[in-house]
Formats: sequence, C-alpha cells, structure tokens
Amino acid sequence: MKNYFFLFFIIIFSSNTFLDTEVEEFVNAQHNEIFNFLNNNQDLFDSDKEKFLNEFEVRFSRLIPPEEISKRVMGKRLFTEATKKQIFKFNEKFKSTLIDSYSGALSSVEAANISIESHFHPNERMDLAVVQLNTDFSGRKFKLIYKMKKIQIEDTKDWRVVGIVLDGIDIVSLYRKQFASLVKQNNDNLDLAIDSWSIEEDSINLEN
Repeated sequence: MKNYFFLFFIIIFSSNTFLDTEVEEFVNAQHNEIFNFLNNNQDLFDSDKEKFLNEFEVRFSRLIPPEEISKRVMGKRLFTEATKKQIFKFNEKFKSTLIDSYSGALSSVEAANISIESHFHPNERMDLAVVQLNTDFSGRKFKLIYKMKKIQIEDTKDWRVVGIVLDGIDIVSLYRKQFASLVKQNNDNLDLAIDSWSIEEDSINLEN
C-alpha cells in the first residue's frame, strides 16, 4: 500500500512540476516578441523614434506594465495622498522614462543572451513568482530577477513584472528612493517633484 501511495505522490508532484512552466513560457514568449521587434526595427528607431517608442511600448507593457511599476515607485504613502491627476501625470512621466531607457538598453542585447535559470513561488502563492534570469551583455554576465504577479487584465488574470532586480540592485526600490528625495527637495510639492523627474538621471546603462 505504501508503494502505491508513494507512486501516486510522485505522479502528482511530477504533474504539478510539469504544469508549473506557465510563468517561464510567458516570459520567454514576451522576450521573443520584444527582441524580434527590436531586431527588425532599428531603421525605424533612427528615422521615427516617436513611432518606434509607441510600438515598443505596446510590446513592452505586456511584460512590464509601466503603471504597475510607477505605482510602486511613488510609494504607498504618496500614492494614497496623490490626486488622480497627479497619479496620471507621474505615470505618464515615468512611462516615458522607463520606455526610453529600456528601449535604448535592450536594443544592444540579443534575445539569445537572456535565459531563464529558474523560478519559484514565494510563500507558495501561485499568483506570485520570482523568475531568475542569466544575461550576457557585451561579454559581461549579470543576474536579472523579475518579481511577477498575476494581475487583472480586462476579463482575465495574467502574469506581469512588478519588480526588477538587476545585478543585486532593486530598480523599483532605487527609483522610489530617488523620487522620495525629489519630493523632499521640493518641500513635499508632488507636482514639482514629478516635473523634476529626469530621463538622463534615471537611464539604465548596462555598459557600466
């Protein structure tokens, strides 16, 4: 009887392991779409950057939605205190920063140089996942981590990246500290802090 129970346990466990490839398949599919676009539209980047960024945003947002990141960058206290107009304003400003920075950085990275190492579900929550990736950029290897969550997208829930850790640096935490500093520098004037947000200051440079 014990042997049958053990065999049953192995089968169930193996089935769950096999089925638990959803998050990795999602990430790989989105990476392929993003890099195919980047590789096939370099001329568009040079000739019409605005159109390039608009089309890049559509693909990028299916993996990393700027509004989810900007909400976490603003921080719970400021997000709660902000008006809907200020939240929209910050999201638009942050989105332009994020899209422009990532499109420039990723345009030099080949899709084949990013591979998933593993993933796990923190606290056994199947709606959360931490995906660990290996990336090679210009001969330099570094670790990339996606903190992912299943969020409501129209009529269904789907995976999205809500946090990014690059070479041990939590990007959302870094941006949140930068924004909190801007708010403080502007005497808690949220509108001035949003206006002060700089693409140049916050650009992602993979070469350094």
